[in-house]
Amino acid sequence: MNPDTRPMPSRQLIELVSRAMLDEDLCARLFTDPAAIAREFNLSGAETQVIRLLDRRKFEQTVAHLRWG
Repeated sequence: MNPDTRPMPSRQLIELVSRAMLDEDLCARLFTDPAAIAREFNLSGAETQVIRLLDRRKFEQTVAHLRWG
């Protein structure tokens, strides 16, 4: 998909990812029960699929890089 045609993430998805980067418990729940987290944050069906496809190792590496450089 062309990056210019991708839909913007919802405020809820941005909040979820931002909080998961700071909150280890939320991060763990994101990867163990993404459907429950999607309901908790009122994500759309498409956004629920996106979080189900997240790679935990890459997510945690990105968070570590942002924290520690």
